[in-house]
Amino acid sequence: MSLKQASVEQLVAIVQVSGDTAAFNELFSRHDRKLRGFLAFKSADQRHDIDDLVQETYVKAFLNIQHFSQHSQFSTWLLRIAINEMLQAKRSGNIFTRLKQRWFAAEPDTLTHTDKSAEHLDVETLMAGLSTIQQQVFVYTEFYGYSQSEIADKLNIPLGSVKTYMKQARDALDRNNTSC
Repeated sequence: MSLKQASVEQLVAIVQVSGDTAAFNELFSRHDRKLRGFLAFKSADQRHDIDDLVQETYVKAFLNIQHFSQHSQFSTWLLRIAINEMLQAKRSGNIFTRLKQRWFAAEPDTLTHTDKSAEHLDVETLMAGLSTIQQQVFVYTEFYGYSQSEIADKLNIPLGSVKTYMKQARDALDRNNTSC
């Protein structure tokens, strides 16, 4: 039997057992148009490069195909990976925009080259004033968009501590930014 004649289930099994790249390529060529259409529809109001999202989806799927248990359709599993990749792209795409809007906003007429140099607007410099746990909580919240309960689970600390560390981090960053 050729790979072109194999069912999706057979192709998945071949890839899971042997890691056969030809079977993998056939499997994804069957889903490529559907995946691209889905991503184009879901990200219509955002500026994501569909080719990058598709590529990341394929890489994640190939690396994790051993975990696909065939309790659902392969296309459903693949689209879930694509959604996660799109959300991650959205989160990481907004990192510097959010930081710039929150901490680096200034009146256009008050911002001069002598008032605030690039060194003072450096995120790394601002973050250096935070403790390690404050940095972790801040990064998980602002950079990756995790909820406070997700952060509590990830760091294995109480939810109240996450809230406290986040407030401390924001207060410290606001203080450091106004002193620049």
